This record gives sequence, C-alpha cells and structure tokens, in this order.
Amino acid sequence: MVFKALYERRSTRSFIEDRPVEKEKIIKLLQAAMAAPSACNIQPWEFIVVREKETIQRIKDSIEKYGNYNAPLMIVVCGYTEFIPWEGHHWIMDCSAAIENMLLAAVPLGLGSVWIGGSDAGAIRNILDIPEDVNPMGIVYFGYPARQQEPRTQYRQQAIHWDKYDKEREHRPVPGNIFGQK
Repeated sequence: MVFKALYERRSTRSFIEDRPVEKEKIIKLLQAAMAAPSACNIQPWEFIVVREKETIQRIKDSIEKYGNYNAPLMIVVCGYTEFIPWEGHHWIMDCSAAIENMLLAAVPLGLGSVWIGGSDAGAIRNILDIPEDVNPMGIVYFGYPARQQEPRTQYRQQAIHWDKYDKEREHRPVPGNIFGQK
C-alpha cells in the first residue's frame, strides 16, 4: 500500500475548477502531517489552511514562478522554533517530513497535490498575518486533479553509491529536468 501511494503521488498542476476539498479530507491530511517524525518529538510545525479564493489568489500573486495553479486549497506549513534547544534550521527537516506525509496521504483520498518551494516568506507572512516567531516554510496546493497521471518510480542507478561515494563516477542530471539542461 505504501509503495502504491509513493508511485502514484505525482505533482498536480491542474485541478478541477470549483470542487472544494471536504473538511474531513483536510483533517486527514493534517493528521498525516502530524504523524511525521520529529527530532526529540518537538513537533515544530504549524499549519495554515487557506480556502478563501481571494487569499489563495494573493498568495499565488506573491509567488514569482511555478505557482499559478488553480487549486482550491493551500496548506502553508510553518515552523515555530521557540522550544528547539539547539541552533540551526533543523526544524525544516521536521516540517518537510510533515509535507511529504500530506503529499502521500492525498493519494488514497483521491486528491492531487503540488509542493511549492519558491515562495516569498515575507510576503506569505504579511498575507496570512503570521507572527515573527513563526517561519513560513512551504506551501502545498491540494484539489481534485483535472487529469490522472501514470504511476511511476524515478529510480536511477546513477544516483546510488554503495559503501562510499564514488568520486570517479560523473553525476548526471535527470533527463528532462529543466534545471539540469544546458
């Protein structure tokens, strides 16, 4: 079941217009998020569920690239770090695990999702009135996908090193990855 969800999870960038995500499904997504591992069980995450069309549009307008998708739901994942007893940004790993859990939980709920990474934290903070001690970390769009995508794995033998890093092997970007193209 886990592998099925892993392979079926795809980034959805086109959603069925005007079909909201039911509150029960939103709660299930949040329950999955909060089941994620957390260093010392600190659970630094906080979630802002955004359903209002005007607010969604303001957030989309604040994203420079790759964020203008028609999802009816956004969940903004934030980190509250006051009680973390060490320095650094390790809370980001906990929040990332929570996001991944939501992405995987969306699959059996019949939802599509896409994790938006290129947002302006300051703009998000202003739009959602987030206090200074809470750090916006990521945005996930959810909705019913406009089309189904084929399940797949992205397993690549070139990315695996056994026992130690093979410095002799040339690293190759993923074919078709826009950032790896020349």
